[in-house]
Amino acid sequence: MASYTFPTGKDPAFMLGCGRLRMEEHLLENCAGEILRLGRNPLFVCDRTSRALAFGKVAGALGAEGVRLREVTHSGFCCREDALALAGTGALDGVDVVLGCGGGVILDFSKCLADIAGAPLVTIPTSSATCCAYTPIAVCYTREGRYVSTSHFRREVAAALLDTAILCGQPRRLLAAGALDAMAKKIEIEFWDTIPAAGDGGTAAPAIASAVSDYIYSDIDAKIDTALEDLGRGVPTRALLDVIYCSIAGAGFVSGISGGSRQVALAHRLYYGARTLAPELASRFTHGEIVAVGLVLQLAYYGRDDEAARLAARLRSWGLAATMGELGLPHGPAEAESYVEYIMGTKTMKAVGPSGEAPLRRAMAAVFK
Repeated sequence: MASYTFPTGKDPAFMLGCGRLRMEEHLLENCAGEILRLGRNPLFVCDRTSRALAFGKVAGALGAEGVRLREVTHSGFCCREDALALAGTGALDGVDVVLGCGGGVILDFSKCLADIAGAPLVTIPTSSATCCAYTPIAVCYTREGRYVSTSHFRREVAAALLDTAILCGQPRRLLAAGALDAMAKKIEIEFWDTIPAAGDGGTAAPAIASAVSDYIYSDIDAKIDTALEDLGRGVPTRALLDVIYCSIAGAGFVSGISGGSRQVALAHRLYYGARTLAPELASRFTHGEIVAVGLVLQLAYYGRDDEAARLAARLRSWGLAATMGELGLPHGPAEAESYVEYIMGTKTMKAVGPSGEAPLRRAMAAVFK
C-alpha cells in the first residue's frame, strides 16, 4: 500500500460494465457461489442502513460454506483519504474480494478499497438510484463532501448482485432518481458534439450508445408511473423490475460505450457544480435528484423549452424537484453566475468554446428559480 496511487485519467480500453450480473429475488441468501469463485477472505463494506438490509443474509450464506465475513461500516463520503486511512489500519490485510453493499457512496468507496487491495469487487446495490453498481468509476469527494474528481479504475466490477427482494423495497425517491439518471443518457447523447475523443469507437460507439439509450428512455418513460405505484404496494411487477434493470445495468452499459466523451452533459455538470459550490447542502440529495434538474437545464440550453417544461412537470408528478429552489439549494442570480463560470471551465465546454456561454446563461433561468 505504501506505493499505491489512485488511477488518473481514463483507461484507453472500453469497459462495458461488470463481469457478471445476476438479478433475482432473495439472491443474497444464495450468493456464496458468486463470491467464493473470486476469493475466500471477503470484506463487507456498508453503512448502517445497508448493513441492516443485507449483512446477515450474506454472512449466513458464506457461513454455511465455512467462510467468516469481515465488515467495515463507513458513514462518510467516497473520500480517497478515508480509503487510504482505513487501509492503514490493516482492515484490508488478507482481503481477496471486496463486497460493496449500499447506495452510490458506499459502492464507490468500495471501489477505492478494492483497488487499494488489488482485489475484485462485488457490488450489492440496495437502491437503483445510480448505475454505479455496474460501472468501474467512482465519484470522489473531500471529507466534507466537496466534489474532487472521478476515478476511472483499470479493473471492471467483477459481479453485481441485484436482490430484487431488497430493491423492490427501496424508497420511492430513489427509484425515481435512478430512473431519471438513466433517462439522462439519451438526452445527453442526443447532443453529441463534434468534440474529438481519442481512442473512441468511431461512428459505431455513438450509434450503439444512442440506440440503447433510446430504448432505456422509452421503456422507463412508459413504465415509471406504474413502477412507482407497484413499489408503493411492494409488488415486484415486470414494470418495476424493468425500471430497476434499466437504471442499473442499462445506464451502466451506455456509460461504458460512450465513455462520457463528446458530450456537453450539462445534467451531470450541474451535479458536479452543486457538489463543488454548495457541498453541504447538495450532499443531502442523491446523484439522480440533482441530475434530474440538470436535464431541464440541458433541454433549455438547446432551445427545447417546451420539452423542458414538460419534463419539469413530470418530475414534480414523481415527487422530484425541477429547479434548484425546489431542491432547497441557493438559486439567486449570483449563484447562477457561479455555475455558469464553473460549467464553462469544464473540459467539454471549453471545447464548445465561447458560443456556449450565451445559451447556458439563458438556460440557467429555467432552473435557477
